[in-house]
Amino acid sequence: MHATRARAASTLALLLILAAVASSSTGAASGRLPGATAFKTCAAAGPYWPTMTLAVNGTTAWIACKERSLVLKVDTRTGRVVRTVRLGSPVIAVTTGLGSVWALEGVGTLVRIAPGSGRVRKRIELGSGAAYNVWIGAGSVWVVDDSAGVVLRIAPGPGRVTARIQVGDGPADLVFRGTTAWVVNHRDRGLVRLDTRTNRPTRVATLPGDAPERIAYLAGSLWVTGRGTDLLKVDPESGAVGQQVDIGASGIDVVAAGGALWVPSRSAAVDPTGFPTMEALRRVTPDGSMTTVARARGRLDVHGLASAGPSLWLADNTGGFLYRVPLRQR
Repeated sequence: MHATRARAASTLALLLILAAVASSSTGAASGRLPGATAFKTCAAAGPYWPTMTLAVNGTTAWIACKERSLVLKVDTRTGRVVRTVRLGSPVIAVTTGLGSVWALEGVGTLVRIAPGSGRVRKRIELGSGAAYNVWIGAGSVWVVDDSAGVVLRIAPGPGRVTARIQVGDGPADLVFRGTTAWVVNHRDRGLVRLDTRTNRPTRVATLPGDAPERIAYLAGSLWVTGRGTDLLKVDPESGAVGQQVDIGASGIDVVAAGGALWVPSRSAAVDPTGFPTMEALRRVTPDGSMTTVARARGRLDVHGLASAGPSLWLADNTGGFLYRVPLRQR
């Protein structure tokens, strides 16, 4: 009897070890978003504002681990971290494009990283103490200076700032379409159109809401959300708001993917803080119809939002999770 129990205990222990090994090899974890696959990553949120800590390209995700001064390269098929890039100071945002990975350090340094080797190729001093996020568009890299109200345009080849464009108070997000970019300001609520051929800005409108912070383009319209702001459908030329979609108290971010808009929304209690703590993930079609995809179970902060292939990806740098959500909902 004792031998049988010992063998059973030994078998159970072996099964638990094998299960743990299998789990760690895939990076799978138990997360807080029903219907999503969760991978364990870095919990290093630092200040809670929702910068863009996630970029996805094909089967690779890059995650900025803010306070740990790291950029992680993650295989999105398994959730396994395949490379770790250590930088010199906290890194608040990351994007990919123009053959490189671009990471923004909070001290105002833009770092160019080789995507294959993870080696730092160039460090570009921006001369800005309030650099906020980083984008790729119109053959350039773009960074905003939140306090100066300036959009910086960086030539990727020489790695130098070629333009400092005054756009208003509190530039927070950009979206590109052809030779045009639109900027949304979270303090003066301005919508600004940039001609990327001349770098000339034109203020188009003052948007409603408390602090419009995020912008996307879908089906011929701009879509804007942010703290104290519903999802706004905006005419790109006139800036007129054609529709306001009630997504909850406010939207943390917005991305266009799979023919729809995906918006992680805050609760009324969280909205005044500006923290990126998500109440629910919403899906909105171009005609303004909204469905709730999932509600968070426990605290889930959205610091990064991106789409690639058939999936939507959310990075929570507070809980330390990367979530994969299927774009095609049942």
